[in-house]
Amino acid sequence: MQKSKLIQYLSVFSKQDLRFFREFVQSPYFNKHQKTKDLLDYILKVKDLNSPLLQKEKAFKKVFPNQKYEEQTLRTTMSYLMQLIYRFYSQRQHESNTSEQQIGLLEMALQDGQKKMFKHHSLIWKKTHEQSTNRDSSYFLQAARFQRLQDSFDINYGKRVSGSFLEKALSNFDTYYIGEKLRMTCEMLARKQVTGQDYSFSLLQELIQFLEKEKTHFESIPGVWIYFLIYKMMTEDNPKHFFKLKGRLKKEAPLFKHQEGRDLYTHALNHCIGKLNFGDTSFKKETFELYQQMLDNGLLHIDQVLPQWDYTNIVSLGCDLQESKWIKNFIFEQKQFLPKAERENTFTYNLAAYHHAQHAYEEALVLLQKVAFTEVYNNLLTRILMLKIYFETKDWQALDYFLETFRVYLLRNKQLGEARRKSGLNLIKYTRSLSRLLEAQTSLSKGEFVKNMGLLKEQIEKDEKVLNKSWLLKVI
Repeated sequence: MQKSKLIQYLSVFSKQDLRFFREFVQSPYFNKHQKTKDLLDYILKVKDLNSPLLQKEKAFKKVFPNQKYEEQTLRTTMSYLMQLIYRFYSQRQHESNTSEQQIGLLEMALQDGQKKMFKHHSLIWKKTHEQSTNRDSSYFLQAARFQRLQDSFDINYGKRVSGSFLEKALSNFDTYYIGEKLRMTCEMLARKQVTGQDYSFSLLQELIQFLEKEKTHFESIPGVWIYFLIYKMMTEDNPKHFFKLKGRLKKEAPLFKHQEGRDLYTHALNHCIGKLNFGDTSFKKETFELYQQMLDNGLLHIDQVLPQWDYTNIVSLGCDLQESKWIKNFIFEQKQFLPKAERENTFTYNLAAYHHAQHAYEEALVLLQKVAFTEVYNNLLTRILMLKIYFETKDWQALDYFLETFRVYLLRNKQLGEARRKSGLNLIKYTRSLSRLLEAQTSLSKGEFVKNMGLLKEQIEKDEKVLNKSWLLKVI
C-alpha cells in the first residue's frame, strides 16, 4: 500500500492541504461513503507514510474490523479516495478562479430560468470585469463567454433582433485567440533556440500581416501587442523591437498574472543574454534595468522568495556597471527573501563580490572563506572570484598555488559537465600564462612584452570554451 498511487499523492500534500482534504472528504455534500472517510483517517493517524502500519492487511483490519481480508474491497475504497483527490484538486482550482465561478453561476442561472438572478449577477460581473487590472488573454475569453451568455439571454427572453452581444463576443474571442497564438508561438521559438527542434506555425504569417494592418487597434491591447513585439524581437535583427518591448513591460507587465509577467521578462532577458554572448556589452545595462523593472513591478519574487540566481545575476551586473550604492542596498534588503537553505552562503558570496568590485580585496577574501556551497556551480563561482582577487592583487605565489588546487577540483568533480570542465581548465591555463608574462615583464623588452601579450589575447579570443573570457580580455 505504501507504494500505491494514493499514498504517493498524499505524501506531497502540505499539512494544510491534508487538513483541507480531510474536511473535504468528511463533507457529506462531496462524500457519503463512510469507509473512505475511515481509510483517510487511518492513513493520517499513521503520519509516517512509509510506516509498516500502511501494509494492506493492517489497513484493511482497521477500516473493516469485522471482515475477512479482501484485497479487492480495499482496492475499491482506495479508488474512491483517489477520485476524491482528483475532485478536491478540481474544486480548489475552481474556487481560486473568481471569474470562472461568476461565469459558471450565470450559466446555471440561464439554464434553470433564474431570470432575476442572471440580471443581478450580470451587473456584478460587468463591474468586476471593468475594475479588473488583468489584461492577459483570459480577460478577453471571459468577456466573450459573458457576451455569449448575454446573447442567449436576449434570445430566450424576446430580444431576437439584437445581435450586438454576439458581435462583441466574436471580437473578444478573436483577441483571445490572437493573444494565445502569439504567446505559444513565442514559447515555441524560445524552445527552438535551446533544443533546435522545428515547429509548424500554421497561419502565423497571415496573422502577422493582419496585425500589422490593424496596428492602430491591437497596439492598445497589451495581451496581443507585447507578444507581437516579442515575436518581432525574436525573428528580426532590429533593436527597435526590444526597446519598444522594454518600455511597454515597464508600464504594462503588472496587467498580467504573476507567472505570465515573469515569462514576458524572461523573453526580454534571454534576448539580452544572447546579445551579451555575442559580445555586445551594452546589453549589460539593459539586462540590469530589466531586473530593476521586475523588482519595481513585483515580479522578481516567487511566493515571497527571490531565486538565488536572480539575486546573484543582479549583483554581478550591478558591480560591473558600478551601481555600487544601489547594489549594496539590494544585497542587504533582499537577503531575507533568499531561499532559507542557501541564504547565508548566497548573501556572503554576493557581499564578497561587492567588496571585490570596490577593490576591497581583503574584506572579500575574508567573506569568501566563510562560504561553503555544496552545489557545484555556486562552488565554481566562489573559486573564480578568489582567482580574480589573487590575480588583481598580484599575489603570484598564492595565485599559483590556488590555480593548482582549482585545476585538481575541476578534474576530480564528477558533477561538472565536460564543456564546463574544459572552460574552467582553459580559464586556469590562460590566467597562469598571463600571470607569468606579467611576472617576466621586467626581463622582457617592451616590444617582446607587447608581442607576447597580443599573441595571448588572440589565442583567448579564438577559444570558444573559456570561463570568464570577458574578464581575461579586460585584464589584457
